[in-house]
Amino acid sequence: MANSGVLAIGVDIGGTDTKIGLVDSHGAIRQFHHFPSNTVGDPPPFLREMVERIGQLRNLGRDKVCGIGLSVHGYVDAERRGPIVAPHTPGLCGLDLRSMLEDAFGLPVVVNADLTAHVLAEYHYGSGRGSRRFLCLAVGTGLGAGVVINGEALRYLGGCAGDTGHVIIQPDGPSCSMGCRGCAEALCGVAGIERLARERLGRDVPAHEIVTGARAGEPPCVAIIEQIGAWLGQTLATLCSIYLPDRVALSGGVSEAGPTLLAACERRFHELVGDYHKQAIALSGQFYTGVTFVMAEMRGQTGVAGAVAELFLRHEASVQKS
Repeated sequence: MANSGVLAIGVDIGGTDTKIGLVDSHGAIRQFHHFPSNTVGDPPPFLREMVERIGQLRNLGRDKVCGIGLSVHGYVDAERRGPIVAPHTPGLCGLDLRSMLEDAFGLPVVVNADLTAHVLAEYHYGSGRGSRRFLCLAVGTGLGAGVVINGEALRYLGGCAGDTGHVIIQPDGPSCSMGCRGCAEALCGVAGIERLARERLGRDVPAHEIVTGARAGEPPCVAIIEQIGAWLGQTLATLCSIYLPDRVALSGGVSEAGPTLLAACERRFHELVGDYHKQAIALSGQFYTGVTFVMAEMRGQTGVAGAVAELFLRHEASVQKS
């Protein structure tokens, strides 16, 4: 991705807000806007606003724009044309967003599930660079993992690596928004942090205050984040035995808790499966050399940058052929 003169337009359609930006081939966002993801209506007025915003960025980038990338909430169809399961943006389900934008702008368009866009950004521009088997665990309102193996994103279920946030880590525990009892998302996401805060502190405290307090070293907040980290370590004990990554990055809003979260996560992981991974290293030769845990490097516009990573690879390949 060495051609810094090339640009692409990335669109990250979230359940609440949509982020859109003009991105260069190093993953830097030159222009950035966001607007509500109002997908109610037939057709949703959201589509008209999205096309208008893309058009504005296309005019800014002119002939340097090589394509448009979409990151969409939920699952995408097998042809990667649009979402087929999207609980928070149901008005987009079944729509061929790829063809709509190709017809409107005459540019190549790629569509990815949000977790896949997230891991592609971190792999190409952040903490995943140089990894052969990379897993990025995003923890915020929800929880999920994206996986890249030998440079290719794993897309075997709905355009992503599976609904990893619903791994059960506390049977019969609290339910997530989809009804899973005791899953990682229910325990480690924003709702789980706030529930734990109510239980331990006896009052309502927003999750972001717990995260900020833990980073500042406040003992009650540190204790809560250490519990969240332990549950994340338990989650990764299962996921890493399936995907066998050589590097794991923690990302998303909850990861802003920083070293406290990472240390607790890694400690619990090694308590549960450390010996298994030592055996895997000993038995596999150079195939597997162990896993390291890091904090993600990308921040709030990760989905925008990840949505276009594939376009830059395609453009580079076409230039090399010509």
